[in-house]
Amino acid sequence: MSGAPGSRVGTMFGPYELKRALGHGGMGEVYEAEHTVKGWTVALKLMSESVSSDPVFRERMRREARITGRLQEPHVVPIHDYGEIDGQMYLEMRLIEGTDLGTLLKQFGSLSPPRAVAIITQIASALDAAHAAEVTHRDVKPPNILVTRDDFAYLVDFGIASAKTDEKLTQLGTAVGTWKYMAPERFSNDEVDYRADIYSLACVLFECLTGSPPYQSDSAGVLVSAHMLEPIPQPSARRSGISRAFDGVIARGMAKKPEDRYRSAGDLARAAHDALTNPDQTQAVNILRHGEESTLPRLKGAVGAVPPVAAAPRHVPDSGPIPRAAPPAPNRAVHQPQWAGPPPQFAGPPPFGHGQPPPPRKRNPWIIVAAGAAAVVLVVAAVGISLAVGNDDNETPNAATTTTTTTTTTTTTTSRTTAPSSAPPSGAATRLLSLLPAGYPPGVCKLEGQPMPGASVSVMCGQNTEPNGPNVGEYGLFGDLKALQDAFNGYMQADTTVKCPGDKASPGTWWHNKDPNTILGQIGCGKYKGDEPQVMWTNQQTMVLAVVGGDVQGPNLDQLYKWWAAHS
Repeated sequence: MSGAPGSRVGTMFGPYELKRALGHGGMGEVYEAEHTVKGWTVALKLMSESVSSDPVFRERMRREARITGRLQEPHVVPIHDYGEIDGQMYLEMRLIEGTDLGTLLKQFGSLSPPRAVAIITQIASALDAAHAAEVTHRDVKPPNILVTRDDFAYLVDFGIASAKTDEKLTQLGTAVGTWKYMAPERFSNDEVDYRADIYSLACVLFECLTGSPPYQSDSAGVLVSAHMLEPIPQPSARRSGISRAFDGVIARGMAKKPEDRYRSAGDLARAAHDALTNPDQTQAVNILRHGEESTLPRLKGAVGAVPPVAAAPRHVPDSGPIPRAAPPAPNRAVHQPQWAGPPPQFAGPPPFGHGQPPPPRKRNPWIIVAAGAAAVVLVVAAVGISLAVGNDDNETPNAATTTTTTTTTTTTTTSRTTAPSSAPPSGAATRLLSLLPAGYPPGVCKLEGQPMPGASVSVMCGQNTEPNGPNVGEYGLFGDLKALQDAFNGYMQADTTVKCPGDKASPGTWWHNKDPNTILGQIGCGKYKGDEPQVMWTNQQTMVLAVVGGDVQGPNLDQLYKWWAAHS
């Protein structure tokens, strides 16, 4: 079997058999590959020899893995593994077949307004998640937006993203971001923040509506001058049939001064949705619904479902908790989470975004692109990072050894007792009780009168009788992923965060080895009151958050972690 000249199709790269060439560029090649040890199919990005030996590029790749690992958002794709084999850097990521937006626009021209708005809405959701984590993408452009056949969109390539505390990477030669989509402040000494992404997203919206970017030239100098000085173009003047309402949306999104732009990517998406006619608004909503139903079917009705018995979960290190402004929280059981929502400038997710249940919508399939015409594109992005190959299916959870320093957060003094509810179990409570791990005798778990923050219902449990079972556990059932994630972040920040056993980063993400492409949730380890071990995790399929603890007499953190591995 062979591919294009120079292709490595049919060869081995470490444990990976390279099955199919999917793309190539100046920085390397992307292959569909089979992991011969684990038996799963992934996308493998192999960096060229020149960039693999470049220390700045190596830092860029490390940054991408770390930043994307911080984002828990369905429009950002998880990294499975990254590292180096025989001097060549690689990234292992979920295999997604789709077409980048740049290719779609080149092959088929402008998009219909409702389809354009639906895609922009999804990318806005990814950007708002990044901005809430104080990360600016800095390279929002059509080639970095992947669109599946069901119009589910992903934002990819966080390689030049800038976190608030990071130094900028400037040694890669010419600007990595594409000139046609760069905000004016990128060409000056002014500070660049998240609002540069909003400008770029407005440029992408303009191109989706009209088929061409706002400013067109092959000269970098001309493009720089246009972004800084030229009037903002009107999409209605560029293409007939575009509502003039979009002119105002683009004018604000592409404002020369950052302070004059929308305060969030979600606000831009909402304004674009409002610019549609009523029938087009309905169609945009239908496109979003169709993409969600086709891509995220496991989230539908998952609350009441009992997960199947599976292999031991695998724990993947994350880059650390998302920074949040966290005022002290009131006392409650097990330990007290403390957190706040995103800062005011990030408030308000995009319409029908992550964590926002959309209104009832009809299915409306998009115009399916012929398979032969669509280029297969692979992406690198975020949820968890595994620095090691991992164990076999039936082994205990495996995660990479990291050099991440332990993060200490303020611990709130609390009581481990809570007032139980005397009310009979509701339907939600019955579902939650059915999802608890084995080892809780009848009556040992009590319904809490005050549920976990954001939970529909929660229970407090006493001693688990299984080997290494926790002395105390709190379990909550949640109605949406955002509330589940916020609660997990709050509990992590309330503890003194420590690495999980085996020098595994905390928090991290986990999956079952039999299905490594499905991230099941997050896991973290901490110390309550400085010395009492705790393990906490989420399951996004069952929508349950669990927080379990031991004490100085036992079980210790290693024992709790082993118990989690056997019961998740």
